[in-house]
Amino acid sequence: MKKLFSLAMAVLLTFCLTACQSENVQEDSGLSMTSPAQNQNSENSEPVTEPPLASETPSPEETADAESVQRQIRMSAEGQVYMITLYETPAANALYEMLPLELTFEDYNSVEKIAYLPEGQQLDTEGEPEGYDPSAGDFCLYAPWGNLSLFYQEFGYSNGLISLGRLETGIEEITAFQDGITVTLEQTE
Repeated sequence: MKKLFSLAMAVLLTFCLTACQSENVQEDSGLSMTSPAQNQNSENSEPVTEPPLASETPSPEETADAESVQRQIRMSAEGQVYMITLYETPAANALYEMLPLELTFEDYNSVEKIAYLPEGQQLDTEGEPEGYDPSAGDFCLYAPWGNLSLFYQEFGYSNGLISLGRLETGIEEITAFQDGITVTLEQTE
């Protein structure tokens, strides 16, 4: 029985030593954590990096960064002009094509200002994410109700909420808008 146990331990030790020897040893930092693709490269070549994992839906920041020319719309209210940067999405594109629009915004839940699109008009939501987690300054569409939302407070993830763009400045003034304020949205040239 001792011989069988000794034999098993010898085999296990051999496997362990073989595994340790197959790791690349760097001169000053111990064991290497390189991938097989990196091991195939010579020392003078650039290391091969794995592509980043794609997320299910890009964040608005990622979408905006990917845009070489960002589209902006002008929002006018009470003699003030505010700029909203639209993202490159089907819903944002559809909104841009509808402009100019005159809408009435109301406060909703002390978190956002909302306005309904004109009757019979809706935005293309095909291919859009199922929901969104908005921050103050986010300009969104709430697809189930067909309204535009301009968030002035943080809010949690909501199914049916689609990010359209971002208010560049003036969130404090937007917060103070009274219910029933008329807002004009226009394309900028």
